Amino acid sequence: MKRVSISFYDEIYKKLEERMQITGSPSIAQCVRELIDLALKIESAAKESHGKSEENNLIHAMTELKNLFKNNLNWSLESRLLTRFLVEHHPSGDRENMIDVLNKYKKTANDYVAGLYGEKIE
Repeated sequence: MKRVSISFYDEIYKKLEERMQITGSPSIAQCVRELIDLALKIESAAKESHGKSEENNLIHAMTELKNLFKNNLNWSLESRLLTRFLVEHHPSGDRENMIDVLNKYKKTANDYVAGLYGEKIE
């Protein structure tokens, strides 16, 4: 065991003496060792709690992101199906023009998403 000399203010020393008597510690040194051990345990628990808090924040963010993607996917699919239905049932009947329109907007949508993801647009 290492030896360390410590000086305390009078008020702190009195509190240590009171604690020593209340807890039945055999000496001031033992009382100080117990307090330091307790402080280290509290500090360790606080660090673990902080790590769990960050983990919980990450899980919460991932859940929100999942819900965002789910809603966006539903919206995209509904829009795409509605667009195809409207184009297929357009009164003009010009099938070639309708396919060109669908391909044009498909490319526009793909370019937009690629831009959001920072991907190179071809």
